[in-house]
Amino acid sequence: MTATAPVAVASGTGRALDALLDRVAGRRPEHAGRARRELVRTLAATRASAVGDLAWQASCLTPTRFPVEVAVSSARDELRTVVDVLAPEADRTLALPTAIDWAVRFWSEAPESRTVALLHDHQREVPLRFGAWLGSRHSAQSTTHKLYVELDPVPERAWRLLDALVPDARRVLAGVGRLRFLGLVLDPSAAVEVYLRPPILDEATLRACMGRAGLAGSAEALLAAMADGGTLAGRNHALSVSFVGGRAVAAAGFTFAHHRYRRDHRVRERVLHLAHSEGWPSAALYEAVSRPLAEPRPLARPVHTALSEVVATGTPGVVHHVGLAPPPVTS
Repeated sequence: MTATAPVAVASGTGRALDALLDRVAGRRPEHAGRARRELVRTLAATRASAVGDLAWQASCLTPTRFPVEVAVSSARDELRTVVDVLAPEADRTLALPTAIDWAVRFWSEAPESRTVALLHDHQREVPLRFGAWLGSRHSAQSTTHKLYVELDPVPERAWRLLDALVPDARRVLAGVGRLRFLGLVLDPSAAVEVYLRPPILDEATLRACMGRAGLAGSAEALLAAMADGGTLAGRNHALSVSFVGGRAVAAAGFTFAHHRYRRDHRVRERVLHLAHSEGWPSAALYEAVSRPLAEPRPLARPVHTALSEVVATGTPGVVHHVGLAPPPVTS
């Protein structure tokens, strides 16, 4: 298959991704080309699935069950993708080695052998939902990668792994919420991002976590961005803290887009307003990937996933991230 071939065959919901990449190609052809070349390969298992077109509606990665999430960041002109590298019927213990193998084939370095061994040992007895996903960030010049690795829902076992990989995580995050998964950046920084879901996230909890992470000075900005004029309190939020060299360097707050703004066309309106008012380098990218959502649609599974706000040491302001599944297309 050539680099310009469609990502999905012309049947089922897989066409939505091909249409999205075509729209991106009209604005950012290099980004679209890099993403297409990878996804042609990483989605091969989905295209060959024993369940046929249902494979495009069987992943826990997105609310629509699509096996790819796309995203943009207010900080950079890059197209981000996260992909479920296995067919839905596959053994989920294969997801981690498969994602690592693809990252290496795409010229990223694998995690340290000790880290890989710890992750494999940790997942051996876990009833996995997804196992691992592969994330990519495509710019005009390059592509970088990140692994997302599922953690054991049993807190004691999840914390045992964290104590081995990121010893300071317990001091920063203990008691905040349930550990969900890890993000391992496959670049020289070897950053580890720890994702967790508090039972209730309110302002006091967020401020305490930010203080322990050494980011107290950014707490108010993060709170304001997550609340967006409202009050931050509820179940529909998540947090992450990133560590480099064992030290906390960044924190992110996540809100499900449909809980913040309800329907997808309203999410799009708000994001585009913010992107243009703040001058995001990714504004044209987001406009292209979300274009089918411009008109109101009947209420169904939301296409947008999470809106996340990120603060980091030594960096002023808040960086916004917007994720969504490929919007449906009509035949």
